[in-house]
Amino acid sequence: MFKRWRWRWRGRLQTISFSFFGQSASVDFSQSERDRARSVLLRLEDHRVLHAPYDVEEENGSWGSIEALRAYLNEQIEQCESEELRDQLRAMRAAVRQWLTDVESARKFTESNHPDASPTDRDRIQWTWGLQALGVLRGRVGVAIAEIGRTFDIPIDGDLVHITPPDVEDSERGSRLSPLYFGNE
Repeated sequence: MFKRWRWRWRGRLQTISFSFFGQSASVDFSQSERDRARSVLLRLEDHRVLHAPYDVEEENGSWGSIEALRAYLNEQIEQCESEELRDQLRAMRAAVRQWLTDVESARKFTESNHPDASPTDRDRIQWTWGLQALGVLRGRVGVAIAEIGRTFDIPIDGDLVHITPPDVEDSERGSRLSPLYFGNE
């Protein structure tokens, strides 16, 4: 029982102060899980690799950004108190790991199946596979972001809205296509 209580309050309890003669007590808590979820979403919006148009992505820049995202997600998973947020962050981390695996597999596949191709052609073929994996990463992360927004009642806006699945009512009415990818309508 004590371990469960300790885990529940770990990271939230900042200070406890008691005064025996003044008969006062003070308990301060750190940010709530809703605030933590909002903070995570703001940080994810800063990762351009999750929402920038595909034609501006570069392999080296994407790799570094996704490694930084992986480190950030690991840090946040350790600090999570609610199982709901932790599960969605784990799903994002799994998507990041899958992207890293897919890009490495694409490199090995390209080297083994196109040994006579020039290095430029090999890089182009390999990055084509990497962009496909990036689409899968964005889709999986978008679903987790939407679930965080729904669970913690946080509106998803800004750049992250482009990777989240459309709202059921919007998709039923025929939502507009994103101007980020298809130009102004």
